[in-house]
Amino acid sequence: MVTSELADVFLHKMPTSLLLTIRTYDRTYVSVLAKECNCTYPHAVKTLWGMEKLGLIQSEKVGRVKYVQLTDHGKVIADSLNALVQNLGVDDVPLRNDVGYINQKINNVIRKVETIQKELETADKVSREEGIRFNRRLGPYYRELNAIRLLLETQPNSPLRSKVDALARTLQRVKTEIETKQT
Repeated sequence: MVTSELADVFLHKMPTSLLLTIRTYDRTYVSVLAKECNCTYPHAVKTLWGMEKLGLIQSEKVGRVKYVQLTDHGKVIADSLNALVQNLGVDDVPLRNDVGYINQKINNVIRKVETIQKELETADKVSREEGIRFNRRLGPYYRELNAIRLLLETQPNSPLRSKVDALARTLQRVKTEIETKQT
């Protein structure tokens, strides 16, 4: 049997992708999962609801944001599923530890943080409210940075570590600049 046929027998792409993505992020938003797995928000919610009924994940709503994370049982299943995906050699299910994927994630975060930094540079001073808004915009990038660091734990000699460290310094520099420009 061809690898993709084997995967079709054992794996449904969306639930597998969602579970492995949650495994990568540890705790994340449903909207981030939908984006990462290339599905609609309602489809992700419906699939995750089924996983929650099975005791694989738990969700928590904080304000308008819904967070999900794996339960202990879900972690065991996700680890086993990851091993199965790797043994089947499936390429279209996201394996979050490949260097190309991690590099792409780092570049996306760098680009977004630089956009915020450029906006901040154009302002001489920022009000307290604007400072809060800038900090809120940076929040998701700190979480993504932590997720990237988790991905790199399996690759101690990765050349991407210096790029991640540079990104962390840039985030800190932008945060400091927000604080100094606040009136």
